[in-house]
Amino acid sequence: MQHDMAVGTETYALELRGIDKSFVGVKALKGASFACRPGEVHALMGENGAGKSTLMRVIAGVWKPDAGTILIQGREVQITGPRHSQGLGIAMVYQDTRLVPDLDVAQNIWLGREPGGAITVDRRAMEEGARTILTRLGVALPMNRLVRDLEVAERQIVEIARALTGEPSVLILDEPTSALDAAEIERLFSIVTELKRQGTAVIFISHRLPEVFAIADRITVLKDGELVGTVDRQAVDHEKLVAMMVGRDLALAYPPRAQAVGAERLKVEALSSPGLFNNLSFGVRAGEIVGFGGIQGNGQADVARALFGLVPCAGSVMLDANPARFKAPAHAIKAGLVYVPGDRHREGLFMPHSIRENLSVPHLAEWAGLGRIPAGRERQETLDAMSRFAIKAASGEQAVRTLSGGNQQKVVLGRWTVGDPKVYVFEDPTRGVDVATKLEIYRRIRALADAGAAVILVASDLLELIGLSDRILVFSKGRIVDEIAGAEATEERIVGSAVEAGRTHGDPQAATSLIGDATTPSAAAKSGSATGSGLLSRYMGPLLLLVLIALLGLATTRYSDFFLTSRNLSNIAAQVAPLALVALGQFCVVVLGGIDLSVGPLISLVTAMASFLAATEGGAGVIAAIGAALAAGAATGLVNAFMIVRLKIPDLIATLATYSVVFGLALIVRPSPGGLVSDDFLDLFETSLGSVPVAALAIVLVYIAFEYLMLRGRLGQRLYAVGSSSEASLAVGLRTAWIRAAAYVFCGICAAIAGLIVTARIGSGDPQAGSIFTLASVTAVVVGGVSVFGGRGTAIGVLLGAVAVGVMQNALNLMQVSAYYQYIWTGGLTLLAVAGYSLRLSRKKKRS
Repeated sequence: MQHDMAVGTETYALELRGIDKSFVGVKALKGASFACRPGEVHALMGENGAGKSTLMRVIAGVWKPDAGTILIQGREVQITGPRHSQGLGIAMVYQDTRLVPDLDVAQNIWLGREPGGAITVDRRAMEEGARTILTRLGVALPMNRLVRDLEVAERQIVEIARALTGEPSVLILDEPTSALDAAEIERLFSIVTELKRQGTAVIFISHRLPEVFAIADRITVLKDGELVGTVDRQAVDHEKLVAMMVGRDLALAYPPRAQAVGAERLKVEALSSPGLFNNLSFGVRAGEIVGFGGIQGNGQADVARALFGLVPCAGSVMLDANPARFKAPAHAIKAGLVYVPGDRHREGLFMPHSIRENLSVPHLAEWAGLGRIPAGRERQETLDAMSRFAIKAASGEQAVRTLSGGNQQKVVLGRWTVGDPKVYVFEDPTRGVDVATKLEIYRRIRALADAGAAVILVASDLLELIGLSDRILVFSKGRIVDEIAGAEATEERIVGSAVEAGRTHGDPQAATSLIGDATTPSAAAKSGSATGSGLLSRYMGPLLLLVLIALLGLATTRYSDFFLTSRNLSNIAAQVAPLALVALGQFCVVVLGGIDLSVGPLISLVTAMASFLAATEGGAGVIAAIGAALAAGAATGLVNAFMIVRLKIPDLIATLATYSVVFGLALIVRPSPGGLVSDDFLDLFETSLGSVPVAALAIVLVYIAFEYLMLRGRLGQRLYAVGSSSEASLAVGLRTAWIRAAAYVFCGICAAIAGLIVTARIGSGDPQAGSIFTLASVTAVVVGGVSVFGGRGTAIGVLLGAVAVGVMQNALNLMQVSAYYQYIWTGGLTLLAVAGYSLRLSRKKKRS
């Protein structure tokens, strides 16, 4: 995208003047200013908590400034939200990636701006466009691979690709290289250089000085939320830049290597895990730091996780000469081996909880006496850890999610320096950390080794790996192919060993990149073949449920010949129709991670109202009953939405309150069963096509259409995205509050129409008629394979879940099982479905 430069005047693509932003107890920005020209790479640097990410989130529309001015191309703007920011030509790649775990690669890249029509998305165009962008980045990923199955580096690439879909005039890269290896960083820099040539203003946030000096034209430094200064890259060296950031001169040096090492603390022999690594043997001595090097993704991190009990493996592991196979992290921690993960958000932190809780959680069993946590010790250990790592926070009670990325990383590291383990396994311990803190972490890691611990270091930054390690084991294709003394190691030696081994033992191109070359036939084939496997995976659950329904039907047939008669099948269809309809509404709520308990009483209220309004013959009464039912459903949904979305009341509490209110209204309208609806009303809702109720046929057609929209429509993209990650959806400009509100209103309308069908079925009003539908609708959704945590599930699965519930109830009736026991069977079926889903999810995680 080309940008015109004004002749003789300074033209900024983006300019900020006097930006203020405060949070509870902390003033993050204090009159901060920043300006970036078209066609330049402008680095933004500072210590953790300096305000860099806060300033960029103000630009991206995530947060609104308390004061200050923002100008785009010289024009003052008030950025109202992420969508508005994107419309102004601003795109941001977040340090902690704002991706939706349960959407695939193509869907994430185009989320919020999918190609296609008003209702459906063009999947082919979406995949082709995503593949084109990834090719520009020099990588290839299967379009149908879910983001939750990607490595950290792959997720970073997907986020960068998404930012490029809008051809932004201002591109913000927040620590974009933190999870990339050297080859991927080089490719990213070539993309940044090309964007710069096209006139794009690139804001590059990083703590890695060599990268900043390699790519930036100008550098702006923030400290404590204030502007320190802006300098040309050529006018400053490393030491001066560090002094600007920390406010004093700071020597850039790694701590001295070990002068002497002790006995072997960790000994590994013939360690193997199918598809990850094979026949590895190595040892780590007390006082020694052993680095795992090579091209990222060749087994280093897998071995680290296997030692901690996160990856199943075979072989021998000895800790202080004692056998020590860890089947779970708890066993490893108890034995004295700890693992500090590289992905702090997914594995390192409990984001909603406080710093104190995050620091103390692995030590509570050791500290507690008689089930009581010593508050004094917990508080003191928290203060000590915060002091050691200079964690910037109002107090130890501040939620971790409100901290900057670097301060979050400090919390992860501080957690394990509280205790006294024998073996430390660090994976990228300085990711997202400022220079001063990096040096402190280096000293801390060396001090742990000097105190007698054995240390394993997995680092994507080769300079860091070389500077800290006493020995480096080079990995390639899950094997150790070289061992280098730290003092003799060079980047060329490490990469050369890994690449040469990759060429000897496998695909030469695969050895040079974690993700792969976009032009390799294998990558393209893998991407192209993903569609079929993706559909099979999506519908495997419903297919198994269909088989279960068939088996249940066959078993019932052996008990009663009446089961397969047209009369009984028609009865099942009529029984399932209202349940399927209310389950469809419940599905929309549950896929967002919510629940609606008010559907049962709402059905009862509709039957009570209809028994009065539709009691007389003629169309007026029928229309009045339908109108009142729809109004009641929409009103109930709106009340639920207001409490949940606006008042932030948990959905369980909000809909439970609505449950009581609506149930009370049903009893007021019709205290006891009674009243008769007109024949005109019955004719409308009880019409049959042969022996099949028209209402049941219509609902099946609605489900088919809804499933198509979930699979290929914008509706499905929105529901899955918000249900899987509301934060990521908000970051791309989706109106998450409106989507949640619409789901509850839709659920209320579905329940209201189901109430009309129930009214026609019983022919009168009954304040208890809907009592079974709350539990039954949730059962149908869960049995249909929808995750109660949101983001996953199919409409077809829910329909089959409703059919399964209906067939089971019919079978129990034919077997003359008491209605009381049917509740037990329904609850048991729900538990069985949830247990089955949990087992499948657990197996998928182990395979990945």
